[in-house]
Amino acid sequence: MLIEQFETGSGGFVWQNQQPDALFSRVHFHVYAAFDMQIGAQWNGSQFVNHYNRVYYVESGRAELQFTDRVLTMEPGYLYLIPPYQLLSHSAQGKLSFKWVHFQASLDEGLDLFMLYGKPFRVKCAEPDTTSKLFNKLISNMQVMRPSAVLERQSLLLNLLRPFMHIFDDVPQQRKHLLHPSLVSTLSLINKQVANPPSLVALAEAANMSPEHFSRKFKAAFNVSPKRYMLHKQIALAKQRLLLGSDSIDRVAESCGFCDIFHFSRTFKKETGVTPSGFRKEYNIRFLPGQPTKDR
Repeated sequence: MLIEQFETGSGGFVWQNQQPDALFSRVHFHVYAAFDMQIGAQWNGSQFVNHYNRVYYVESGRAELQFTDRVLTMEPGYLYLIPPYQLLSHSAQGKLSFKWVHFQASLDEGLDLFMLYGKPFRVKCAEPDTTSKLFNKLISNMQVMRPSAVLERQSLLLNLLRPFMHIFDDVPQQRKHLLHPSLVSTLSLINKQVANPPSLVALAEAANMSPEHFSRKFKAAFNVSPKRYMLHKQIALAKQRLLLGSDSIDRVAESCGFCDIFHFSRTFKKETGVTPSGFRKEYNIRFLPGQPTKDR
């Protein structure tokens, strides 16, 4: 929808409308979860397959965040913004107290705003008390199921993201030209066919590119290769079905697009660190304190 640049009102009044930003005006935010955690050295994990963004606020203790090209140390008084598909592992160095939120900032089907930036950010918290209060309100709000609570969660999240806003001004908007419609359409194609993922050749043809050129453009735009992105989606689907369903491992493998149970088990263990059966046994559905219960 095109927005009129100028409009007129009563008495001959004329005003100029602010035009939508090609990127940021399209973002839709959704908060998945938020918690206040006090934990120790057991906060130690690797082989993540996460489609969501994270914001961490450390109150005490230290931990390390491992990425492909860097290691960030979590320290008290700092905020951390972590895009999807980037975190490889984390490990606490003794007792750790931190608040966190997982959220989505979707632009198009399967595309998250922070996928375009592709690297984690760390900023010194200028207003610790305000940040802590915002997190506490958000954590409390997660227990409320009213529609108005959804809007409040979005407002609280945007306030938590404010310390990172200068990043979007400082980072050149060179990524805008990478949002070629044909690349975005391949994300939609992948998401519609997670259980039967399209081949690289098929995706390249859909984008009207050679496979090699398509792979380069996809990785440059979204900071993850098409093969890794498809595998992330398959493993994420498998994890959900292992946790929430009672299908056999064979059936889960088949429904997630793996050719046989051996390939599925080998790939799943490589990506998550445990076998499918081990994952199902280890991660029983259990709710952390503050998980949604009823409207109030």
